[in-house]
Amino acid sequence: MSADLFKKPFFWLSLVLALIWLAILKLPDQKLHLVFCDVGQGDAVLIYQGQNQVLLDGGPDSSVLTCLANHLPFWDRQIELMVATHPDDDHLTGLIDVLERYDVSQLVVNSTGKDSAVFKEFKQAVAEEGLKIHFPKKGEKIKLGSLSLMVLWPQSQADVLGATTLEKAVNELSLVFKLSFGEFDALLPGDISTQVEDKLDLEEVEVLKVAHHGSKYSTSPEFLFKTSPELAIVSVGKNPFGHPTEEVLERLGSLGIKILRTDLQGEIEVITDGQKWGIER
Repeated sequence: MSADLFKKPFFWLSLVLALIWLAILKLPDQKLHLVFCDVGQGDAVLIYQGQNQVLLDGGPDSSVLTCLANHLPFWDRQIELMVATHPDDDHLTGLIDVLERYDVSQLVVNSTGKDSAVFKEFKQAVAEEGLKIHFPKKGEKIKLGSLSLMVLWPQSQADVLGATTLEKAVNELSLVFKLSFGEFDALLPGDISTQVEDKLDLEEVEVLKVAHHGSKYSTSPEFLFKTSPELAIVSVGKNPFGHPTEEVLERLGSLGIKILRTDLQGEIEVITDGQKWGIER
């Protein structure tokens, strides 16, 4: 390319117009986007509507960064709310990478800790960022613009990150949310088992993220009867646990619930205007 080209006003005008056009293409609409990131055997859910962005868990590695880059404008390095449902590595690890790459306004966590290298690194990263930390409890509603996250579990929280160290119970103390936008609802239950499912105040939802990657100890017939989802998303990758189990797939299939899996379909995006909803292909 000739150096003289850079001296021509037309070149710079064309470059500016191209950048403006790229920016317009990436401008957020006002619909709710619910993205189940493809992070392998783990969970990472990106929720965004307008300028408000929520990241629920971060998966087992840095794959979540690709998901964020695919959906957020390249100039937007601000995430309004980050949530760590519980301290297992397959939900927590990617959040460390997100903290390094993005500015996070507020962190929502449960009170359980874990004696693991990943949890210690996450805790240190949070301290270095000086993040505002919130410990929600059952019945609380977190609102960002027109979307809301109703906390369905646990019943109470401590006020220090990792204050309660109950490694055998971290799944059972997962933060559980009902996401609402207009008439659309989605249930995001972390890694809870049927023991916790039985304690939740449940209503019908359009979309269910299947708990614990399709473990046979979650997603009971009674739970499905109460929630009656039209679509079930399984966030899962190659694993030695047999996830998702045939028991859970059969329960979902017997009720005519559509099943999508990140290990088969890759990233899955649900888009809604608050009335109608659909799956982005």
